[in-house]
Amino acid sequence: MFGIKYETWKSTCDMYFSLKLGSLKSYLQWFPFTKLTEKDKDYISSDVFYSKYIKTGSFVLFIPAMHQSENFIQKGDGSFRDSSLISPILYLVLQSIGKEIYDHYISERPLDISVYYAGNYEYMRPKYKQDYDDFFKELNACKEEYQYFIKTDITSFFSNISIDKLISRIDNICNKSGVVFTQTQLHLFKELLAYCGNGRFPLIENSVASSFLATVIYLDTIDEKLHKYISENIAVFSNFHMVRYVDDMYILISSNKPFEALYETYNEIRNEYSSILKEYGLALNTKKCCFEKMTEINEELKKSLYDEYFNGQKHDIEELFNGSLQKFLSDLYFELLYDCVDVEKYNELINKYFSSSDIEFTANEVFNYFVYENDTELCSEPVKKELRNLVTESISFINLDPKRLTAMIMKTKEDKAIKIFLNHLFIKHRENKWNSYNTTVAITYLIQSGFKHVDLLDILCEQCPILYAYYFYNCQNSFLNYMNNIKINKIVKTIGQDYKTFYLYFMYLSEAKRENHMASFAYYKNYFDRITAIFEFVFDRQPDDKRPNYKKFYQERTLKQFYKNIENSNEIIKKAQNLRNSNPISHASSGLLDNKNTTDELNKSVSELSGLIVEYLKDH
Repeated sequence: MFGIKYETWKSTCDMYFSLKLGSLKSYLQWFPFTKLTEKDKDYISSDVFYSKYIKTGSFVLFIPAMHQSENFIQKGDGSFRDSSLISPILYLVLQSIGKEIYDHYISERPLDISVYYAGNYEYMRPKYKQDYDDFFKELNACKEEYQYFIKTDITSFFSNISIDKLISRIDNICNKSGVVFTQTQLHLFKELLAYCGNGRFPLIENSVASSFLATVIYLDTIDEKLHKYISENIAVFSNFHMVRYVDDMYILISSNKPFEALYETYNEIRNEYSSILKEYGLALNTKKCCFEKMTEINEELKKSLYDEYFNGQKHDIEELFNGSLQKFLSDLYFELLYDCVDVEKYNELINKYFSSSDIEFTANEVFNYFVYENDTELCSEPVKKELRNLVTESISFINLDPKRLTAMIMKTKEDKAIKIFLNHLFIKHRENKWNSYNTTVAITYLIQSGFKHVDLLDILCEQCPILYAYYFYNCQNSFLNYMNNIKINKIVKTIGQDYKTFYLYFMYLSEAKRENHMASFAYYKNYFDRITAIFEFVFDRQPDDKRPNYKKFYQERTLKQFYKNIENSNEIIKKAQNLRNSNPISHASSGLLDNKNTTDELNKSVSELSGLIVEYLKDH
């Protein structure tokens, strides 16, 4: 249904199933993969699973497989990103669609523009690290060749991407020489992206598909136009080179003009870039734009921690920043004791203790290393003592950086600190002061502990039930368990390879998620009529029947006759037919437009029709 070939599904599954346990346990989006056995992985990536659930799209019938909710991912300033958390099945489907598009999309950028995104479909790399490194290595390699650079950034990049424009671009490029993706598939791509992003382009933790589509495809024409403008209108450059990593663009410049004489040109380029972006619903983040000499590029770069050489000799992070973690925590405790620490002050301390002008590490990258990679330093007695002091003084400091600070406390395995930390969460819950930061802290704790704290899970269930549902179906045990639902698998088997039935159900879900109730009802009623025709063909086939008679089951009388043995079926079908015949999406009479109380009625009718399907299958 979504145009995913088996080879693509298999390679996508292999890409994620080969990740190390440590990586999988670090992210809520990936954690469900830790619950899969080798047998589970083999089955999910098999042709049997693919043919049954992915090729036809039948996975959409399983409610847990269609999970989409908010994820709690923070920015550097402590605010939350507009991010999504989706079921592992939906996640793999989205990554597979991205791979199918990658296989057929040919960029129209000039060849001298370098583009990197988080992950890599060419080498089937699910993590951003290698491509992040390559991006910076290229910039570093250009230090001697270019004199100046312009850095640009896009405001709220992912959430402002137009899915319509994106799909139109895919259509124009991929179908240029012949049909690669049908209009139905393009329509489904659009709907799936909107579904995963709750109406917007989806920002999903560790999603290669999201990063590829946003970077390589959506910004393709934008980069092409900017390159053309500079080439044709900026005479003061003797040479220039553009390097992009997602929404960060560096323009490297050679010129005979002195630095001060190029400010007017910088403003001209920035204004032109801003104008081009506006055509695509995007805007420059002017606070993060700058024009500098190449000697200053290290201040703008976010260099990887790995394979770093200093004066020709490789150095460990521990050696370069020995004792920094303890000093950082000590200063944080001092500030907390005598002042109110805010995010700005907290980040100042990180920069103070984890940055160096002599190397290309940024403070946050070094700090991340000590939090996630260096258990030896983290578990040293001086560091543990400082953390105990912090937690004992005031647990409120956690809200400055919930994910990293919670991970630090958990990794020390300090019982006293952990108990105080947990007690803080319980007090927030009892006092009805729970907020999104507490949810972030709770998630981090639960991931680090393998979701083994029953009381905290109970609080999560009460405070954020949809997030708890994600845990219940995906993180408690293998998510394959819900794919074993007998009733739904019976429907899947009965429908067989008729992807149109699954399409109708998926569109019902998509419209329902957008709360377009008339549209969602129209799709569900069509799904009900179509599946009824299939039931008749499968369970009550006549000798001359070669295929289901779909036209037959648009009629009220025929439907009533078919479900006559089920209690209240006549009343349920009559009401559903009346709603259909007054629905402006299905019928010209458009009577529902005059009805002020239709939402509950429409939803109830969907529920009743679903009940008829379940009751019918009990006897067949």
